[in-house]
Amino acid sequence: SSSNSSGSRTLCSLGVCEPALSEHSTVAFDDVEEQPLRPSTPKEKEWRGIKFCEINGIAYPTKFTSEAIHHMHNNFSLRPGDVVLVSHWPVTGLQRLLVSLVEGRLNPWEAGLISKPYFLEAGASRRGIQNYLSDVETWTGRRCFKTVGCPQMVPFRWPPEPSLEGGQFGGIPPKVVVFVADPRYALSLNCEMLKSPCNPNVGQVDLSDFIEAIVESRFTIFGNYFNHALAWANEALEHPANVRLFSAERFASHNPQDVCEAVTELAEFLEVPSASEVALELVSTLFQIPQDLDAVFKEDCMRPLDVMSGGPMIELVGPRLQAFQDGLLQASVTVQATFRSMLTSWFDAPSICLAQLGESAAKGVATLLPANLSRPWKGDAAHLEGTCRPCVFNLRGICKHSAGMCAYCHADGHKPTKRAPRKKRAQRKTRLYTPSPDGLSS
Repeated sequence: SSSNSSGSRTLCSLGVCEPALSEHSTVAFDDVEEQPLRPSTPKEKEWRGIKFCEINGIAYPTKFTSEAIHHMHNNFSLRPGDVVLVSHWPVTGLQRLLVSLVEGRLNPWEAGLISKPYFLEAGASRRGIQNYLSDVETWTGRRCFKTVGCPQMVPFRWPPEPSLEGGQFGGIPPKVVVFVADPRYALSLNCEMLKSPCNPNVGQVDLSDFIEAIVESRFTIFGNYFNHALAWANEALEHPANVRLFSAERFASHNPQDVCEAVTELAEFLEVPSASEVALELVSTLFQIPQDLDAVFKEDCMRPLDVMSGGPMIELVGPRLQAFQDGLLQASVTVQATFRSMLTSWFDAPSICLAQLGESAAKGVATLLPANLSRPWKGDAAHLEGTCRPCVFNLRGICKHSAGMCAYCHADGHKPTKRAPRKKRAQRKTRLYTPSPDGLSS
């Protein structure tokens, strides 16, 4: 919904919506443990008419309750094989990818795939602690959850208990998958989701104003993104079998081969059997966008931003980086300098992934690609618009990849390219190049 009983605007766009409480989820636990810590009194805050509450120094949407967050943190234990997705920004497409992988369904386009109450804080707050715990206890197989919490406020006991060898799921310990991204990409997505159609009461939010609010700590939903990522990087260093950081940009690549490599790495961390074969099948399906997208996302509380306009399931990176740089340019000099200073906190992070993201973001416009390279090179929308890039090997019938796994367009209608004459090809092989002057060679 777009508003609550007090008239405050909600943050459905940040992924806090949950399916309605089902009639099968009303069983209460009579023996739930008492919390060892008393919940803090939430402090209400507001930015641009959007209300949120501060719990233990972390800002949450008003529909999150202090009681639910504290109880889950103190009493909910992950089972062997459980997987928790951690992200500071909305990741609907990545969540579909992860749930497909964990639950073995291998189709991220499956209707109703993420209709269960995966979001721990939102599920316990909206459904009630006892009802929610009763519900998730009935889930079979490997369970997949989602949280926005930092390690000090995760809605489960941390660190988890060691898993016994030979137990359920072969003693696979609980896994925490932390998606991190270039701050420009993550913050741009947060701003876009904030003003998406699922928040009709939220007025126009200018990206430049949003950047200033983030930098000046006037809008800090789920806490400071830089500190959040650093805290999880430290946990990954201390608990490498349980926690790993993954760059979201790798899963948003236009090249299926790159995405397959990232998914394989994710599957291996999750200890999924036959990881490379499973990743290949999953990624092949990911790049085959179905026709009836309304049916696919009918039960989702929010949809990936680009997919309904013919784009990929996982949001494009290039356009977000460009938009952020434009917005940052319109901000004050002080805000620009403060943002660059915030990026330096990642330079010495205990995670190579995080350090590289920070260094890349610090280069600013130097990391931006031309518009024609930041858009998908294939797909129905790109093909119809004439912006796709045909696969020259497919036109000759010799492409070694399937249509789904090739980075270029295999659709009908492209004219075969003319191959260079044999003499010219031979000249290319024997052509001599003048060496670059000292110090100028790459």
